[in-house]
Amino acid sequence: MVNRQTTLRALLGAVILALLVALVGGVFPAAAQNEGQIGGIVYEDKNGNGIREEGEEGIGDVEVTFDSGGWSTTISTASNGAFSLAVNPATWTVSITVPDGYTASKTSTEVFIENPGDAVTNLEFALVPSASGAGGEVLPASGGVISSEVLIGGLIGLFVVGVALVIIGQRRSAGSLS
Repeated sequence: MVNRQTTLRALLGAVILALLVALVGGVFPAAAQNEGQIGGIVYEDKNGNGIREEGEEGIGDVEVTFDSGGWSTTISTASNGAFSLAVNPATWTVSITVPDGYTASKTSTEVFIENPGDAVTNLEFALVPSASGAGGEVLPASGGVISSEVLIGGLIGLFVVGVALVIIGQRRSAGSLS
């Protein structure tokens, strides 16, 4: 009798342990959860006004990252600039990696998906083409490139003026002490 009870207890313990491992390990699927949707477009803002207008096409292969509570994933835009991801209800930060040759006034935005099935699909990221031929240099209001000689000369001039002001300030301080 004792042997049979021990065997039944061991069997029951093994079944309970197997169920716990299955639940913790994810063998049994969780109840289906309706996901929300986040989507939008990354486009070339030809006139730089931040408003998508006719003729301003989407840009493909731009990285879009979705972050929420320690979970993150990155996708690329489709050839027409569109992106979309099914997400769980949460607060999400959606950001883009600006490709070479473009600048952006906004590279991320926060989206709140409150309930399963909610969707925010009107996100827009405007990318403005960088000035061609500028080589990343600073441009004056005239639109021409500032030469490195002029830039260095201006910095040297600022340094000289700064040193002169320090010397004048020290002399005035020394004169007021006597």
